[in-house]
Amino acid sequence: MTTRKKILNDPIYGFITVPHPTVLRLIDHPWFQRLRYIKQLGLSHLVYPGALHTRFHHALGAMHLMGQAIEVLRSKGHPVSEEEALGATIAILLHDVGHGPFSHALEHSLVDGIGHEELSAVVMDRLNEQLDGALTLGIRIFRDQHPQRALHQLVSSQLDVDRMDYLNRDSFYTGVSEGVIGGDRIIKMLEVVADRLVVEEKAIYSIEKFLVARRLMYWQVYLHKTVVAAESMLVEALRWAKHPGIERHGSIRISCFATVPSLTA
Repeated sequence: MTTRKKILNDPIYGFITVPHPTVLRLIDHPWFQRLRYIKQLGLSHLVYPGALHTRFHHALGAMHLMGQAIEVLRSKGHPVSEEEALGATIAILLHDVGHGPFSHALEHSLVDGIGHEELSAVVMDRLNEQLDGALTLGIRIFRDQHPQRALHQLVSSQLDVDRMDYLNRDSFYTGVSEGVIGGDRIIKMLEVVADRLVVEEKAIYSIEKFLVARRLMYWQVYLHKTVVAAESMLVEALRWAKHPGIERHGSIRISCFATVPSLTA
């Protein structure tokens, strides 16, 4: 008797499948479920009202793309075992589990000097203890300690499934069409040479579009002047809350938050 796999409906990719019971256990875990309440783009919804998608959405989308990428590599003769495929899926699913409230906006404010990648690794270690070592291979891939380094590059590199998902997803929810990339074609063109993730030569224009789209998304969304200003005020408010006696610089006051929701592009 076969076990029926969980199917999820994603607005970007349509129906996606949870590939393994261990992955479903991780998705159902409270530490992963908290990502439902962490916005992918921090305060960007003050400028782009539709940008209310979460890290939970993004992690599931990246998981889906990882499955597609692994199948492409297998079809081209690169051996990826079921255990390695599961490990890579776990690594990408949990790659953002260390994010705190407002995502990158407060990344170095809540815990000084520690980025979300380091916190994600710590959370993975704790989850691994709870699941009796089931995440060991995934953690090794996440930390680039596995012999097949291309699997880590699918999780974190200049051309990883993390970026492929967030560019299309952020474009969809903000309505900024310049960020749309040909993710399907890029994945179909993936190759491994000398244990490095590369793309076939005929995908060069898709890669150029990917790089330009990422640059435009930084200009128009991630580093939008109003978003940066709002996030700066949030960081300052938290700094004053943590250190009540600290001197306030300039004319900025916490009361200025009352005007933030009315800011426009």
